[in-house]
Amino acid sequence: MAKKAKKAAKTAAKTKAAVKKVVKKTVKKVLDSTDLDEKIVAEYNDHKNVYDTILGYGKCYGGYVLAVGAGCTFGASFIWGTILLAAAAGWAWNTKCTCKSGNNTCCKN
Repeated sequence: MAKKAKKAAKTAAKTKAAVKKVVKKTVKKVLDSTDLDEKIVAEYNDHKNVYDTILGYGKCYGGYVLAVGAGCTFGASFIWGTILLAAAAGWAWNTKCTCKSGNNTCCKN
């Protein structure tokens, strides 16, 4: 019985490796046949200021969205509300000195 299990595991590993290789090859083929990645980079470069502003606001104010989500979630699940609240606190701690205010200083130590 152990031989059959080993053989099945070996066959499964070979199959998984073969599928991974085919998927990787197909994705590379599709990306090479299209210029999608160049279009994305060109679009980003054309509107870099807008995208950077959106990402900046998301980074600075995303913690507030998590905190509101935590408040709304507390009514349904205390555990998930606590997890979201901890995530909001972590977000605030992580971004406390990276977001810029009007005078380009957000924290003065």
